[in-house]
Amino acid sequence: MIARPEIEQYLPHKGTMLLLDRIVDHDLEDCRLAAEVDTAQDGLFYDADLGGVPAWVGFEYMAQSIAALSGVNSRLCGGEPKIGFIMSVRAFQTEVPAYRAGETLRVDVAQIFRDGNVVSFDCAVSRLGRVLTTAVVNAIEVDEAVIQGGLIDG
Repeated sequence: MIARPEIEQYLPHKGTMLLLDRIVDHDLEDCRLAAEVDTAQDGLFYDADLGGVPAWVGFEYMAQSIAALSGVNSRLCGGEPKIGFIMSVRAFQTEVPAYRAGETLRVDVAQIFRDGNVVSFDCAVSRLGRVLTTAVVNAIEVDEAVIQGGLIDG
């Protein structure tokens, strides 16, 4: 298990934007990772009107879990975590409007396709073994040097 603060070494997200609390499992051969998020009332995305974190934030949990998988892979190979950009999210479905405060959510991501730097993942957010939110996330990985070299605008 990789928990805070060590988890920061595997993700480009810092401070309040780092939403994952733990990496609980990873398999680089099968290109999959499981992370956990502890929801809280003092969290960045907590919405008092919903009594929790809006379910659309599950997409960010998925994206950060994908970044964590890339970070674990890079660190084990002696490199730095790569920057990734989300190209699309497909088939986003959720059974809940919000994740209640005080819950521990599990986020599972598994690579289903890769062509060079373009990659696609099946993703799920669950609580106590019950899947709440699913999506397919398509992303592209780029090296920091490419971004700093001005080859990508933005």
